[in-house]
Amino acid sequence: MKNITKKQILIFLLCISIQGCGYKLGGLEVVGSNSYKTASIKILSSRSLKQSFINSGFVIDNKNFAFFVETEGPYYKKETTSVTSSATENEFTITGTIIVSVSDKNGKYIIDRRALSLSKDHKFSSTSINSSSSEEDTIRNDIRKYLEIQTINLVRNNI
Repeated sequence: MKNITKKQILIFLLCISIQGCGYKLGGLEVVGSNSYKTASIKILSSRSLKQSFINSGFVIDNKNFAFFVETEGPYYKKETTSVTSSATENEFTITGTIIVSVSDKNGKYIIDRRALSLSKDHKFSSTSINSSSSEEDTIRNDIRKYLEIQTINLVRNNI
């Protein structure tokens, strides 16, 4: 048997602590009071949201489903929050909205067009337009991920 080094023990303990804190490699971890409540669903939404539902334990079945989930969006709105003294826009608020409807197999609505939204501020720099554009894309992706998690939690809490 080889001698175990301090480095190997440290790596082992790090792996155990990551597993223990609930970090899930390669998937979407959804927080909610009933995170194990899943169902067979038919879903009309973006590919990203479909994958998030699958990662959360839902079964996508277009023929034998218990619930039909339909989403619209996400839609983004960009509003000027502040301007510089030379009347140049320098801070924006980006708001993402997704509209969710859930019905049972018979078509009776459980959730009818509920809007979920999140707003984040974005400081624009005219000196580094490329980085500002990249930062805006990052903010939009963060908003999208948050809205996906909220959509899954909304569905779980209402089925």
